Amino acid sequence: MKKYALLSLLLFISSTLFAQEKSNTEVENVCIHKDNITFSVGYGAPSIVRTYLKLKNAHADFKIVGWGPYMFKVDYMLRNKWSIGLNFTYNFSRISWMDDGYDTVIHGKRPYEYGIEAEDFSLTCRANYHFIRNKKMDVYAGLGAGYGKITLGTYTEAPLNQFSVGYAFPRPLSVETTIGIRYYIIKNIAIYSELGMGKSWILFKKYFIPESIIQGGIHFKI
Repeated sequence: MKKYALLSLLLFISSTLFAQEKSNTEVENVCIHKDNITFSVGYGAPSIVRTYLKLKNAHADFKIVGWGPYMFKVDYMLRNKWSIGLNFTYNFSRISWMDDGYDTVIHGKRPYEYGIEAEDFSLTCRANYHFIRNKKMDVYAGLGAGYGKITLGTYTEAPLNQFSVGYAFPRPLSVETTIGIRYYIIKNIAIYSELGMGKSWILFKKYFIPESIIQGGIHFKI
């Protein structure tokens, strides 16, 4: 009986050491694994809204500019192939034109800039499946959903024509689904790129507005 007990103990210890050795080998052979925490900073393009406005702009004096969406991500590896995280985005757009306004210096009218500015923010919770991992590369796909905020406001540079009109959309739903790749330049720093709907809006529960088809940036692992 004691021999069987001793044999069972030896087998258990051997299998545990083998499993531990296998786990350590797997960790050494992949760039990302369970319990890793990562951060990413990126930029998305194109802005579908700004692109659409530029294509449909029939007024030569309308100027359309903006920047974003900027992407900020944090991700936690729940398992070796599954992770969950939070994605935050920020985007800014402006439409401006020139119109006459009264100048108190020259006591007459001259052109001033008028415009409409829009800002939007989103925060989504996202799940990723990492289906290819090796020492340098991590290929994954994921989807996320959350909420955002979109505000519009007017402005003018004419000193005597000041006016202010603001509008906040009812809280829009933000959704995303992309496939991405990270390539590690060194052990803890990678460049990343994603293709798909990096950020999309569902406004008033009926209008779907995609944004940011491709994105890229820097990725950090701790």
